[in-house]
Amino acid sequence: MIFRPLQSNNFLAYVHRFNVVPQQGTPNHVHPGTGMHLLQQAVRSDGSRIGDVIPIMQVRSPTHLIPNFGKEAHPRLTRENSYDVSGEFWLNKYWSKEFYFALSSYPGRT
Repeated sequence: MIFRPLQSNNFLAYVHRFNVVPQQGTPNHVHPGTGMHLLQQAVRSDGSRIGDVIPIMQVRSPTHLIPNFGKEAHPRLTRENSYDVSGEFWLNKYWSKEFYFALSSYPGRT
């Protein structure tokens, strides 16, 4: 969410924190089948999601997340709540050409 507090010229963003889920046997944590990173929603010990308000100038790029349904989708899953019900997401590097090159491995890049 992007917003501007009253009486301020500064734009802020509310963002959620995600952690990369390491993939076995891959040095760059990319899933060998999809070529994408698997992210897990960061949560506190009580299960609430971790988020923060940051200046919009700290946002480098929007991202496209795809819910990871696993072998079986959550029984209450709908198109309206897929981001709320899911705890794991694929970071879609195929969303745009620029995003793809930023996240892809290619010769000369480590």
